[in-house]
Amino acid sequence: MKVFVTGATGFQGSSIANELLKNNHEVVTLKRDLTQGMPPTTAIEIIEGGLEHRESLAKAMKNTQAAVYSFPLIFDLDLAKSYTENFIAAAKKENVPLIVFNTTFHLSTKKTGLLALDMKLAMKKLFDASGLKLITLAPDLYLDNIAAPWSIPVILENKIVPYPIASNQKLPWVSHSDLGKYVAKAIEKPELAGKTLPIGGNLVTGEEITAAIASKINQELNFVPVPPNEFEKQIAPGFGDLAAKEISNLYRFIEQNYSDFVDKDFQKTNELLDISPQPLLDWAASVNWSN
Repeated sequence: MKVFVTGATGFQGSSIANELLKNNHEVVTLKRDLTQGMPPTTAIEIIEGGLEHRESLAKAMKNTQAAVYSFPLIFDLDLAKSYTENFIAAAKKENVPLIVFNTTFHLSTKKTGLLALDMKLAMKKLFDASGLKLITLAPDLYLDNIAAPWSIPVILENKIVPYPIASNQKLPWVSHSDLGKYVAKAIEKPELAGKTLPIGGNLVTGEEITAAIASKINQELNFVPVPPNEFEKQIAPGFGDLAAKEISNLYRFIEQNYSDFVDKDFQKTNELLDISPQPLLDWAASVNWSN
């Protein structure tokens, strides 16, 4: 199939695109400035434009059999609605048969008062009202956040794995690689349209993730739980105050709504999509931990 993927040159989008390419699908994406940033694989067709351009979106979706929507790391409710409306309008214009909405984090069933979560709910409502055939995939925590380029030096130099979750608390994690596999499976199952599926489900603690990393780099490491307030202060210089607050709010929400995360039926999703999540040690082995 030919599949349109938003953000196929970014972290999550590239994992989705790469998995689709492995499965012999064609991938097309948008890029605002073709002269900026690292060029993606030549296997991806790139159309100049962004989610603010309905014409570019329609051009990118022309003759596609599926489209994958992941909203970028922007915290603006009006923009989220506008971009989603543009995406929907373009998908309708080009009669795209199936949409996969990657919520990028837990999808709440009601408003929470937290911008980062309420944006996802607003986008889902727009999709539900659109009449498009939609499969919604809802991941939770990403293993790859722990292995981000700015995180690995901290791990190697300080012999710690810091993260804003409680000690010895099992939570559902997913790798970017698995995210791509879930999407690639979903586009081949249009009969699942209308479903919202939790994805991932590796229920592990920060200590278990730390042990897996330690076994691969042959060093002793300690997991360090970081209070969300402290985490917000740490990431503000790099992400900006608003993004730091909203990202940290996700972890505050986990603290206050723990059962919402662990009580999901991940097994049913894995059966429907015929997926076995990547074992933790396999994920750790896939990362280049050298500084």
